[in-house]
Order: sequence, then structure tokens, then C-alpha cells
Amino acid sequence: MARDTVFYVVRHGQTLFNVLQKVQGWCDSPLTEQGVAVARKLGAGLAATPFSAAYSSDSGRAVATLAEVLEPNASEVQPRSDWRLREWCYGDLEGEPGSKLHDVLAQGFGADLPMTELNGRLPEIADVLADRDGSGRSERFDAIEDRVTSFFAEAGARACASGGGNVLVVTHAFTIKTLLYLYARDRVNERPKIENASVTKLRFDGISFEVGTIGDTAYAR
Repeated sequence: MARDTVFYVVRHGQTLFNVLQKVQGWCDSPLTEQGVAVARKLGAGLAATPFSAAYSSDSGRAVATLAEVLEPNASEVQPRSDWRLREWCYGDLEGEPGSKLHDVLAQGFGADLPMTELNGRLPEIADVLADRDGSGRSERFDAIEDRVTSFFAEAGARACASGGGNVLVVTHAFTIKTLLYLYARDRVNERPKIENASVTKLRFDGISFEVGTIGDTAYAR
């Protein structure tokens, strides 16, 4: 009998740009020693969890996190990367101080809005950033939604066809916030910030998605 598929959606470990408070997006920076350590703790916390598949974005920080998490796991699944799991692309803000991103959003919205309000206005955030991006690379929300939902629909269908079970996914903070906005909008502020190495569960029954726990850091303790 086929079982539901449960995605364990993980934010990558801490990176150099996280420490420096710089915008990453599609650009990359390596995991810090702390980032590697917490990824290993997460791996230990998930060591007894059987996974039928494991994916990450193709960003180095996500690939490295997935490798550390899988190291102690007995599932012996082969890690795969998929560009659709990337963070939002922030265009010419990438590599810049996070304060510059903050200022662009404040200017675009005409006010310095708290994170709790911004979490419920993700499509508007994407539009503000795209409108002010001189490089033309910043993504609008429909493009982000299309790539993220297409990945989970395909991965979910593949897992269900093989009998369901658990699927490990390593991705990024705003990609996870996108999932929450799409599938549990009333819960977007349950965890206003998605922490490094936290686990958000997304259940797929072959037809629809349901969000379970959000931003759980207990596995990495």
C-alpha cells in the first residue's frame, strides 16, 4: 500500500555571508566551521530516519550541507541537486550588505515594515526587488513559485510512485518561506525566521501538500 511522502525541508548550515550579513541568493559562500558542525549534528539527529531520496539546490552551501547530513544516515540514498531549489535571485543586491536589501524594501514599500508583515507579502517583495534591480536578473514571484512547485510536484509524484516515505531536501530560507506562503499562509509567522539547519515538514498525499512542523531545530541539538 502506498504511503504519503514526507519532505524534510532543511535550510543549509551557516555560511560566511550569513556571518558577514551579506545577501546571497544565487551567489554563494562556503559553510563556516559552525555551519559544518551544525550540519553534522543534524545528520546525527536524522541518522535513524529512513530516506527514499535526497535533494539539494545546486548552490555549494546546500550541496555541502546535504553531504554532511547524509554521512551518518543508513539510507544510502544518492544525493541529487536541482537548480529549482535555489534561493531567490536578488540580482545586483547579491554580495551586498543585508542593510542595502533592507533599505531597498523600505523604499519600495514606503515604510520600514517588520519581518512579520513582510512574510505575508512575499509576492510584493519580489516585485519591489525586481523593479529596482539594474541587472534584470531578480526573479518575480510567479517565476519563483513555478520552479519551486514544479520541483516538489515532480519529486512528490516520483516518491509516491515508489511507495512514499521520507524525502530529504536542503534548500534556502526564502525558498522555505515560499512554501509556507503557498501551502500554509496562515502560519507564515509561526517561525518568522527560518534558522540554519532547521527542519520544516511538508506532507504530500499524491494530490495536495500539507505543512507540518516549521523551522524545527531540535534535530540539530
